[in-house]
Amino acid sequence: MSKELHFEIFLKKNRNAGWALHDALPVRDDAIRKAHALLREFKDGSVLVTKENFDDGERKFRSVPIFEGGHDRYQIETDNDREATLPCLTPDDLAKPHARETIRRSLTGWFERNKAVPMELLHRPDLVETLEASGTELQHAVQKIAVASAQDSDADVQTFVKQLNDLVQRGLKRIYKDQRDGRIPTYPKGKDFAEVAADIHAKDSRAYTLRGAMADALMGKRSYGDKLDALLDMSEQLPEDEKAREFARAEVDGYLADVIGFEAGGEALLGKCNDLGETIERLICLYDGDPHADAMNMAPSGARRMAKRISAGELDECRTYIGQRLLKELEKPKRLRPKSVREEVRLARELAQKLVTCAGQDLPLDQMSKAFTARSARLLQPETIDELLRFSNDASEELDRLLQLEENIVGDANKAKLAGYVRTALGSNQTDQYFVRGDGKPLERMSLLTSHQTRILRSKFNEADKADLSGMIDQMGLKIIDDTKILNAVEAGPRPALDKAEGLLKLATAGALPAGQCRTDAQARALRQIKSEMGLKEAQTPEARPKLVNIQTMLQQLAS
Repeated sequence: MSKELHFEIFLKKNRNAGWALHDALPVRDDAIRKAHALLREFKDGSVLVTKENFDDGERKFRSVPIFEGGHDRYQIETDNDREATLPCLTPDDLAKPHARETIRRSLTGWFERNKAVPMELLHRPDLVETLEASGTELQHAVQKIAVASAQDSDADVQTFVKQLNDLVQRGLKRIYKDQRDGRIPTYPKGKDFAEVAADIHAKDSRAYTLRGAMADALMGKRSYGDKLDALLDMSEQLPEDEKAREFARAEVDGYLADVIGFEAGGEALLGKCNDLGETIERLICLYDGDPHADAMNMAPSGARRMAKRISAGELDECRTYIGQRLLKELEKPKRLRPKSVREEVRLARELAQKLVTCAGQDLPLDQMSKAFTARSARLLQPETIDELLRFSNDASEELDRLLQLEENIVGDANKAKLAGYVRTALGSNQTDQYFVRGDGKPLERMSLLTSHQTRILRSKFNEADKADLSGMIDQMGLKIIDDTKILNAVEAGPRPALDKAEGLLKLATAGALPAGQCRTDAQARALRQIKSEMGLKEAQTPEARPKLVNIQTMLQQLAS
């Protein structure tokens, strides 16, 4: 398609629909034939074909209607020209990170077929010619960007299309002019990058020139992995002079960010990962600049090289992209460890702890919290909980696994849902049989039950759930006391009254009895022993003083 002239087809599918750019073609007759075909396809529709001719003097496209059909007429609104504002105003702006990302998204398929990146397209005439020869691919990309821009603006799509075409044509014209004038930068053979960058900085100081030389150096690299290695070599060959070093570093950083933005570039960087968890681990190591972490042992050398450069503070744009990808990976519905829920839980906690220390502009804490809350919710699906509890040895281990999960999930709604699973487990006949009438000594079972209650009371469950679950454990403890008569046995024993009181209070304060009515019962029995005739008589003896001090301490402990 000529960069100076093309024909645009606008379609309104029916009287209630809006006008939209349907296609752009290089030949007038083809455009008109396409318009007639659309009228046959959409019986209530309308079409408009315009000739778009680039005006060199005003640096913009002139639009002339050449065919109209259907019930409605398209109104070309020129008033909106003032309202359409693009973030890029000059061809140089196209090399900025947000612009290159937009170009990459709009032309991903074309870039991947040609094993190129946006920065190369902006500096290589051969790639520009290939793109223009691809038919309507460039115009379709412009349309996609215009539609997205118009959604957040009062201006119409056509206004943005015209502005974007104007910007694109100015960029292409510069590249072609540099080619005609022999000013396309080349990369001198036999020189390392530090020398080339230092020379350009000393003689030219234009980032455009250095980027062009780098594009020439990458021309022979036919895979994203090869480009990644070549650029990492450049990142390790920066000039010694501080200003020249920063000049070169920024352009290497931009090229590397372009490469890893593509799926094949990301795979070349991270290597083959066994699951989503391993992918996220490696991304965290990259973002944190940690080339020596265990997760990097099996990663490609390029990942460790980039982590080292990030650690040195030299690849800010790459680090920003890695942070953005980290968030996207965390938000995926896939499991971190598909083969093991317990490994999933362990890894999620480990990742959360690492990411909290990394939180910042590229990794906002609120977005990470949202991602982990969603991931926590997926861990609470019934089939996942069934997998978590499968092959537990007994009811106590089931409770232990559920309470361990509580320590590794976030979100109030998720905590409440998990409390429901714990409530179900505590109310099951299996749990009742294990703790009330199970094997082993009653006090050992009671102590185990109390340890679960302690974890619940220290958990992040809401207060109502804490009270309910703690009360269920307390009631189960009362059943053990009634069934086994263990406190009756202490009271009926042959020991002195103060010794019995001391023993009962020790059970209550040492974690052998659940908090609530179980401890209240033990405390009441102890007070009966103290106030008994034998207890009062014993308290009068000099030997009783240490016992009384200890009893008073334990009573204060229970009261608090």
